[in-house]
Amino acid sequence: MSTMYISCCFSSDDLESVAVKPFALFRDSVRPALEARRQELEAMYARVMGRPEIDPVFLTGVTILQMMELLPDRQAIMACQYDARWRLALGISKDWAGIDPSTLVYFRRRLVKNRLAKVALESGLEAMRSAGYLRQRGAVRIDSTHVLALVAHMSRLECVRETLRMAVNFLVAFGGSTAWEPWFTRYADRNPPDLRNASVERLRATMDQAGRDVRDVLAKTQTLGDMVARSEPVALLQRVFDEQFETAAEAAPLQRHATPAGAVHNPHEPSAQWSTKGTLGKAGWIGSKLQVCETAPESTRQPGEPTEAVITAMLTQPAITSDHGSIAPVIAVHEQGGQAKPDEAFTDAGYISAPALELAKTDGYVLTGPIGAPPHSGVRFGSDAFVVDIPNRQAMCPAGKLNTGCSRITETKIKLTYYFFSWAKADCAACPLKDQCLSKRKCQSFRTLQVGEKHMIAQERRYLCKTPEYQRRMHRRSGIEGTHSELTRGYGMRRSRYRGLEKTDIQMQFTAAACNLRRWAVRLCWLSRQEAKRAA
Repeated sequence: MSTMYISCCFSSDDLESVAVKPFALFRDSVRPALEARRQELEAMYARVMGRPEIDPVFLTGVTILQMMELLPDRQAIMACQYDARWRLALGISKDWAGIDPSTLVYFRRRLVKNRLAKVALESGLEAMRSAGYLRQRGAVRIDSTHVLALVAHMSRLECVRETLRMAVNFLVAFGGSTAWEPWFTRYADRNPPDLRNASVERLRATMDQAGRDVRDVLAKTQTLGDMVARSEPVALLQRVFDEQFETAAEAAPLQRHATPAGAVHNPHEPSAQWSTKGTLGKAGWIGSKLQVCETAPESTRQPGEPTEAVITAMLTQPAITSDHGSIAPVIAVHEQGGQAKPDEAFTDAGYISAPALELAKTDGYVLTGPIGAPPHSGVRFGSDAFVVDIPNRQAMCPAGKLNTGCSRITETKIKLTYYFFSWAKADCAACPLKDQCLSKRKCQSFRTLQVGEKHMIAQERRYLCKTPEYQRRMHRRSGIEGTHSELTRGYGMRRSRYRGLEKTDIQMQFTAAACNLRRWAVRLCWLSRQEAKRAA
């Protein structure tokens, strides 16, 4: 079946339909952009060893369409054989023999090894810029969301036992099973003992036994040389042991009261970490975090008008990474995709801090978003109720009294500087607002105030957030919530299809490319219909 024959399968109206338009758009715009990067993709393969490689440009296109249609590998290859839309988009000839679905698995591994996860998203953005659809400079909006790892939830005991089982099965190659008794008999079986209804005493005893066994296995691996001691299963066992147990000389390991941040929760996916956020409650999630950056159009959409926003960057991070400090790396990825530094970046309060505002100003863009309220105690006046002038070492309290003392304190270990203001006892004793200012619990006789050296920057943003104009401008940030919903419901973004942070990043980059392609097609179809209505 030739490409010309496939094109004849669709009428001109079909090619402009929402169902077919993404595939035609891929053929006409995105595939040429991928072809321009052929040399970069072919560099992943050795030229003189093994069988000839399958066209990497073709495999990149298959992966984009696979994410757009939310298909597993086998169904994606079947679509290449039987779906005329796919054959149209990819230029598949009539005599194409097909490929094995496992080819996509090896292709993703090559993308990870050669750090080419962003090739699809960057090619799509280049195609949009070439078509005049995407401006190179403008405002963006940024927000993060959680991604669940492709692993089962394990208790701490299950994690220790499973890690020990994997290590023992690896170490059997060094001396046979008899050399690793009694641990081989105790842990090599894939079916662990049923501890669901076990008593607390039995669970504690089982955990203590596992701790001693891990310690003894690790001690024996030290006698087998550095190659064994540094192998991946043994290194993972050592990591889990350090995270779960405390050790002392000549004493049995004791279970820690709590695991440290970034601990292993499933040995089959060590990079999956536990974290939490307000919307998920205390349960949290195990997996990774995703930063999404897209353009923030200034124009207001009509009812039923598709979005013209374009995803320009996706940054996959460990789950424990804070949004504070994430603006700079997200902007860097945004620029790597061929976009210029944004004029303005819209975020929520999780990204905004005084240092972040100062850094954005230095880098030449405006960071727009609310800043968190200052710490305060109950009904007492917080620092936002005081007018602070740090350069002149002055502060005015809510009653209009100036401070009588000011000290500058620098904590050298954490490299933070504070300013400590104090007021006269006589002024505070006669003040009608002292019940709202002085702490009765601490029996304060005069008010003190401690602020950071960048307090004035934060305070200026708090005042600005109260203005109606600023609140109106913040409406442009709201679209990122709809993007998260679109990526989750339409592309399965919240669940990783693969194991490992690098492969999860490939999923997210190709998902962004697929989402942009479909958005572009829907937008062009809508514009075409609007033009037809005006002409009529």
